Amino acid sequence: MLPPKVVIAVLAGVAGVALTVSLGNWQTRRGDDKAARQAQWDAALARSPRVIAGGEDAEAISRQLPQAVRAAGTFAPEGTVYMDNRIVDGVAGYLVITPLRLADGAPWILVNRGWAPRNMADRTELPKAPTGSGPVQIDGVAVPHVPRVLELGEPVRALRGIWQNLDFEAYERASGRAVARFVVQQTNDTGDGLRRVWSRPDAGVDKHRGYAFQWYSLAALIAGLTLYFGGKAVISRTRHR
Repeated sequence: MLPPKVVIAVLAGVAGVALTVSLGNWQTRRGDDKAARQAQWDAALARSPRVIAGGEDAEAISRQLPQAVRAAGTFAPEGTVYMDNRIVDGVAGYLVITPLRLADGAPWILVNRGWAPRNMADRTELPKAPTGSGPVQIDGVAVPHVPRVLELGEPVRALRGIWQNLDFEAYERASGRAVARFVVQQTNDTGDGLRRVWSRPDAGVDKHRGYAFQWYSLAALIAGLTLYFGGKAVISRTRHR
């Protein structure tokens, strides 16, 4: 029988292998998930945009996201909200979300129009993002939500205000209007001066795969050391019988 110290060391080695392999699998799954989302994104962009003409179109699109879309209507600037703490090229700023009015009775379509830098001297100063008063055509990609950030404290959500995250129900309460259950990331230029820098869904895949390789390598190292020293202890024990 092996000494208790050796048994404990072998068990610790086995546990270490199991842990590092599971961490490697987790990183692999995260990378695969992002790659799958990118494939969906590329497929959506390859299709002709679906026209959003009314509520039925919006409802159908909400069940199949992401999807390239096109919508014509007029902006409702009074419903604009500003998503805070969005970083582009190391600069803090806002994502400007403005609803698009379609036909009468149709839900508003929330459009992520793009990014504008924050005034570092006066955080309460909102960026100028003109909408115009006439009809506008919006091309973009319908996505489930605006990327979320860490939100501390009780959120204050008022129209024409600064929000941390976009919540459809909260927006409906603040606006008194129904909204479609997706957000259109605008891709065409409407002369508003905003930057449309949309991150790819597969951002970080190589990082996850690199982490997975490191965990698997560590698992192999632990397994090798456990076998080597465990086997050495067994041989030594056998010789001394």
